[in-house]
Amino acid sequence: MKDKSNIQSVAKAMELLQVLSSSGSPLTLTAIANMSGYPKSTVFGLLNTMREYDVVYQTMEGKYTLGFRLFEYGHQIERSWDISTVARPYMEHLTHEIGTCVTISVLSGSSVVTLDQVEARDQLRIVSDVGARLPLYCTSQGKVFLSSMSEKEAVNLLKRSELTQFTPHTITDVGKLMEEIEECRKNGYAIENGEYRIGLRSISAPVFNANGDVRYTIGVIGMFRSIHSEEFKQAIEKVCSTASMISIALGHRKKEMV
Repeated sequence: MKDKSNIQSVAKAMELLQVLSSSGSPLTLTAIANMSGYPKSTVFGLLNTMREYDVVYQTMEGKYTLGFRLFEYGHQIERSWDISTVARPYMEHLTHEIGTCVTISVLSGSSVVTLDQVEARDQLRIVSDVGARLPLYCTSQGKVFLSSMSEKEAVNLLKRSELTQFTPHTITDVGKLMEEIEECRKNGYAIENGEYRIGLRSISAPVFNANGDVRYTIGVIGMFRSIHSEEFKQAIEKVCSTASMISIALGHRKKEMV
């Protein structure tokens, strides 16, 4: 009976944390009891115990909210994660679905660094090695990172960068690049249409961490016939879906519309 009682207590405590998390603002004891369906005395005891461990915080007005210790736990978990381990199953599934190379990248200064990649078995090797640095302004990965910045930050970074003309399609005008970045911001993904390598096209979407920051990009690179083709449009949907799933796996939750 003792073990059963302990499990029930933990379950109730978790439910109270969920109530506080979903509220978005501090709650009174009465409100928490009403929302959880538990007696006030039970709720009071659980909240007091969790408050001692800084999992719950009580304001000067006597209301309850989530404690700072949970924030610390969240960062500890994020630091312990290996993004490649988390993302690889999703990357392998995406490669299988689309039949092209899938990469996950991170921003490093004024470059994009490939952290991991899954290559399609039946295609020629068309990507750079893991650890390779790629330019921001002419890759879909880089455009995603630029779109996550403020306009001022993005413009300053582009002006400090050497905008090399890699192909006839490479955009080197900062004003035109910012139009591309704004389009990416609106769409939630970015494309590269032969701007870095002739014949190659790519799609990338942002991967968010638990705080809602764009930490990585997930993308596909291949010899798509056209960015207007049906296969390219389907690839966009699948890349965005995969990026969303990896973000959720990292603890990101979209804010509910009120």
